[in-house]
Parts: sequence; structure tokens; C-alpha cells
Amino acid sequence: MKNATLPKMLFFGLIFSLFIGCNETPKEDNTITISGAITEDTRWTSDKLYVLDKQVTVTPGTTLTIEAGTVIKANPGEAPNVSMLVVARNAEIMAKGTPEQPIVFTSINDNIDQKTGTKSSLDPTDVGLWGGIILLGNAPVSLGNYDDETFYIGLEPNSDNSYYGGDDKDDNSGVMEYVSIRHGGVFIGTGSESNGLTLCGVGAKTTINNVEIFANQDDGIELFGGTVNVSNLMVHASSDDAIDIDEGYSGTISNFSITMVEDSDNAIEISGGPGEEKGDFRLVNGLVNGNNLDKIMLYSIDENAIGNITNLRLTNVKEVEKSNAAKEVSIEEVSVDTKSEVDFSWTRSKEK
Repeated sequence: MKNATLPKMLFFGLIFSLFIGCNETPKEDNTITISGAITEDTRWTSDKLYVLDKQVTVTPGTTLTIEAGTVIKANPGEAPNVSMLVVARNAEIMAKGTPEQPIVFTSINDNIDQKTGTKSSLDPTDVGLWGGIILLGNAPVSLGNYDDETFYIGLEPNSDNSYYGGDDKDDNSGVMEYVSIRHGGVFIGTGSESNGLTLCGVGAKTTINNVEIFANQDDGIELFGGTVNVSNLMVHASSDDAIDIDEGYSGTISNFSITMVEDSDNAIEISGGPGEEKGDFRLVNGLVNGNNLDKIMLYSIDENAIGNITNLRLTNVKEVEKSNAAKEVSIEEVSVDTKSEVDFSWTRSKEK
């Protein structure tokens, strides 16, 4: 790895939140259940426990502010009653945790307690316990039929609050810093995906920094188009892909760490968009930990993907597979000593 700051930025910034408690615990009478639409500016504070019950939507023109150290838990439920947080276009989330007081989203089954410092009793096999977080923005996405917007499958198609996409590359959906998202990924509808963090058409003025996604049933993070940059990202124990890129995403994901488990699919999956807006992604300074598995899928890249991967380091794995539709890179299967580290890169440029 050429960037020596990666371990410091990730592990001093993120590992704090895997199994530790925070500072103060809400008393039983300070538990607040949230459901439905948030229609006015709202602040969630660390002295209370917030419980998501079914879909909670931050509506346009509204800001949800979450104080450092706040824990948000989600009730169980199958589609169409999945508990999740959706931030609609023209709404904002301001979730600014700190290394000492991260903001934690988890399941109601998680007994993490701020005041007593009780550690979570859940582990990487506890997945699909709630729906995750979805941010919808106005930035460009690559779609077919000359469309510039669409709705997120699994949300209500007749609601304006389910749509994303547009022409504002500098759109701002708010801030997520020092946030841990755990044990999500329940399916939210036919043909839908429920990732730990889903960013749909999210713009470049949005801040996504020092975010951890732990034990998600589907992808850890998925980006559908948009121009948002993501830095200092940790994805651990996703049952599908760790990082998934679709619909012409045109931002940069930098300083990221992925830990694979037996149920993982690809460490990285990249799909270009079918529309005229092709995108141009960048993945920079990444570590993929194979967790001593016999074989992992490093990446899958389709023929429409445009962008580059640089300084991607692989460690703790015996055998690597990849799928690259354009066959510009020949990795196929690589035998690797489990104590060694191997660097990979990939690039495809736009046609001039």
C-alpha cells in the first residue's frame, strides 16, 4: 500500500465502534419510537434511545440532526413494513459523530448500552435485522430510455419521496461522519436491495466520511449514480458485495477497508450505466482482507464501467477470482501466500 495513512485513518477512526459502548444510556422512559414522515427540522440527542418503526422518511425541506453519541435501533419487520431511514431529495441528514462518540444505527436486538458500556451481543452472522439507510439526491444518474430520474425499487413508486436523480452535481444531502451501521439488509420488496448504506444520485457537496458498515445481509454500501465522494470507509462481513457501484457513479471512494467472510460475494462490484451519462468512478487506497478464506471474488466489472482502481491491496487469502467483461486485465486466479500482500489496479477510460 502506497498510502501509509490508511491504517491510521481507518482503524483509529472506525474500529472504535465495532463492539464498544458509548457514554450515556437512555433510561427506559427516554426511549422514543419514530415512524412515518419527519416533516419539520428535528434533532435526536444522545440522552435518548430512538427506535425506528417501519419506514421513517426525512421529507424535502427538512433537516434531521443527530447528536454525537446517539444510538438508533430499528424494529424488525418484513416488506412492506421494513424499518429503515430514508432521506428524500432536498432533505438533509446531519449526523456528525466523533471518534469518541460515534453515532450507531443497529437492530433493536442489539443490547449495546451507552451508559453502562455494555458491548453488543450480536456478531457478524447476525444480518438482515432491519433495512438500513437510503439517501436520495438530485445528482446525475445513468439510466436507459433517456430518463434522468427514477424511483428506488422497494420504496413507494407513487411517492415523490422515493425518487432520485437530476442534473445537480453539487447537490447536498448533508453529512454522515463517524457513523456505524450494523446488522441491516432485510429485503424491502421484490427486486429490491437493502444495503447498509445506499446512496442514490447523491451529490458532491454531501459529506460521507469515517463510516463503518458491519454485518449487512446485502451489500455494505451501494452507489447508484451520483457524484458524492466517500472517504475512510470500513465494510466488514457483508453477505453480498462490500462495495457496489451502479448507474454511472462519478465520485471517488478513498481509504477503504473490506473484510470478507464465508458468505461474501464480491469485494467490489462495478456496473456502468445504460444511459448517456456514463460516469467516471475512482477507487483509491483500498485494503481487501480475505480473512484467510480459501478463495474470494476480488471484483466484478461489467463492460459499461468507466473509471479506475489504484492502490488496491489484497491480503490474507489463498486464491483470487475476478470477473472483467472487457478482459483488459488478466488476473483470473492468483495463488497468494496468506502472509503476503498483493497490489492490484484496473482502469478503463472514456472514448474520446
